[in-house]
Amino acid sequence: MIKRILSILGDYYHEHDIALEAIKKAVDMLNKSGPHTFELIDSDVDGLEKALSQKFDLVILGKENRINPTDEVVNNWMTVDIEKKIVDYVNNGGSWMAWHSGLALYDETGEYTKMMGGYFLSHPSEHKIVRYLPKENSSGIRLNESFEAMDEHYFIKYNLDNSLVFLDSESPYGKSEAGWAREFGDGRICCLAPTHREEGLTNKAMLETLVACISWCCRLWT
Repeated sequence: MIKRILSILGDYYHEHDIALEAIKKAVDMLNKSGPHTFELIDSDVDGLEKALSQKFDLVILGKENRINPTDEVVNNWMTVDIEKKIVDYVNNGGSWMAWHSGLALYDETGEYTKMMGGYFLSHPSEHKIVRYLPKENSSGIRLNESFEAMDEHYFIKYNLDNSLVFLDSESPYGKSEAGWAREFGDGRICCLAPTHREEGLTNKAMLETLVACISWCCRLWT
């Protein structure tokens, strides 16, 4: 059976190619490990609306909402219409993974953020070692290893039941939720905060975390 994945990655502060390479490695690991074939298609936000009607099993968004964050007048790409189409896609059985900046700077009161159940608050300007710790949970995602990465520590405003959190984070700046997942309508939602620097995205445990999240979103297990 073929599982089709759409990735939309990269923004002003987060390099597209590094993120895409990590997703490609995770997909390659999946293709070598089981009976399913995973097909990855990389696109941009201009192609998202059309893609949502093309029966992708999973959409991975690793892109913040702002198009031009350094300009005096900042524009956002997610319109109310696109937001509604995303929510409808998940309600009707699609899976959506908000990865790192895919949680960042979307309307806190909008339907997308409500569906996610949490959002990026802030990160300290100085990068530090962030430790990511698997957690017993009811979401269905099970991780085996903790790992560390020098990176920006994402602090999250989390609004759902704590039992859905499968990954916590800690650094000298404090602690925060770093991964959670849940059913939403007939679809699935996964949110993952780490990480965006190359050293973190090539970490074996981080790649295994991506594999676990993609597997759950694509219903390789219940």
